[in-house]
Amino acid sequence: MEIRLNRSELVAELVPMQGIVERRTTIPVLSHLLLRAEDDQLKIAATDLEVSLTSSCGGEVKEDGAIAIQAKKLLEIMRAGAGEDVTLRIDQEGMLTILVGQSHFKIRGLPAEDFPSLPAIDAEQATTIPFPTFRGMVGKVAFAISSEESRFQLSGALMKMGEDQLTLVATDGHRLALVDSEIQGLEDSEGVLVPRKALHELQRFDGDDLEFRKGEHHLSFSVGRRQLICRILEGTFPDYERVIAKDNDKTAQCSKAELSGVVQRVSLLTGDRARAVKVALAEEGLEFSATNPDLGEAREELACEASGGTLAIGLNPDYMQQWLSAVETDQVQLQFKDENSQCVAYPVDGDDQRYVCVIMPIRL
Repeated sequence: MEIRLNRSELVAELVPMQGIVERRTTIPVLSHLLLRAEDDQLKIAATDLEVSLTSSCGGEVKEDGAIAIQAKKLLEIMRAGAGEDVTLRIDQEGMLTILVGQSHFKIRGLPAEDFPSLPAIDAEQATTIPFPTFRGMVGKVAFAISSEESRFQLSGALMKMGEDQLTLVATDGHRLALVDSEIQGLEDSEGVLVPRKALHELQRFDGDDLEFRKGEHHLSFSVGRRQLICRILEGTFPDYERVIAKDNDKTAQCSKAELSGVVQRVSLLTGDRARAVKVALAEEGLEFSATNPDLGEAREELACEASGGTLAIGLNPDYMQQWLSAVETDQVQLQFKDENSQCVAYPVDGDDQRYVCVIMPIRL
């Protein structure tokens, strides 16, 4: 194997690979990248057996070949290089020689045959989705994905297509986030559960169009030269429409920035274990308060448009802040029913067909 290529272009493709490789693994090859030189390009692959990413760089191939190289060290060498021309060469079996500028490195690798076989998607027809829209939708629901491995059916987001509409939904049982966007050309299809890691890595990509394919057990997301393939999560996703209350008759509309500031300040006096603030709705607006026996108490009022009567409810301030960070509008609306029912939050006049966050109450 011998190939000459551009260092900056190679670094740009090595960076997203770092999120895929497994650094703490009992299978050494999973911390490596598969490098294969052929057809005037360097093909790169990474996998953790659940999520795989492939990409390529153009180059001048003098001799075909392949080797698996430790991902982190290869990126460190490329970033530290002083020149733009890079030569990768296998002079002896199991050893990769790297020439960059005046630097000369030799890294021990693993046989390409030891690298796991990557899954293939048998679906020929792809669905094209504007990638900036998709990436923005992921950012609006990703915070609600469960991090508990035992709740595997909640460790991803539901992706569902309707006629000219794409829906993403995520929940961890304590809050739910849903976003609908209008995308012309989409047809009805069965919803699929996309793993959290796949969605997180897709947010690192840049491009204009996303080509989506669904296989029997895997999903494929292609953006430019990069293709991410992940296993479909098994399990039944909750009936999310039933979670979104339709009869909350008490509302408060306020500035997103002001609400975020108040929640952040009052939450300073909540405990690490009992993360709850009291939200009181009155005619003149909202009052936020927190009491901690070990620290003291905090209280702050927020003037806003309120209607429907009075109410006091306990909410997790972290859940509120994470949703507010994802909202793109200046105004938001909170809807309540009583202290035992969920708070339903919406942006006001957003670009999405629907964007909603449901936060379950906390008993104070």
